Amino acid sequence: MSQSRLARLVGIDQSTIASLEAGKSRSSAHLHKIARELRTTPAYLTGETDDPESGAPALPALSRDDVELLEKFALLSDRARAALMTMIDELTPDRPASVHGKRHTYRANSQGG
Repeated sequence: MSQSRLARLVGIDQSTIASLEAGKSRSSAHLHKIARELRTTPAYLTGETDDPESGAPALPALSRDDVELLEKFALLSDRARAALMTMIDELTPDRPASVHGKRHTYRANSQGG
């Protein structure tokens, strides 16, 4: 997962993720959110434990629809995946569309396009 994607999921600046990853910062008020998105614990991220799964949240169970969607997603080209992820980011109301909180609106061409 890229730093920018993780930052979008957590709702923080990408620079915060970069600082934590580079070791320039060892703590963040958002560390628990970062750990949750990465399906691990803050203790693992800070090096307090070597076991990334000890105490980590369980993975959610996938429905048949979820599995089918993942299988179809795997068949897409990289370009189609990127386009779909952009659409999903725009349609997901509980997550910021960008690190800076800006939401982009896409409109069809008003001249019949």
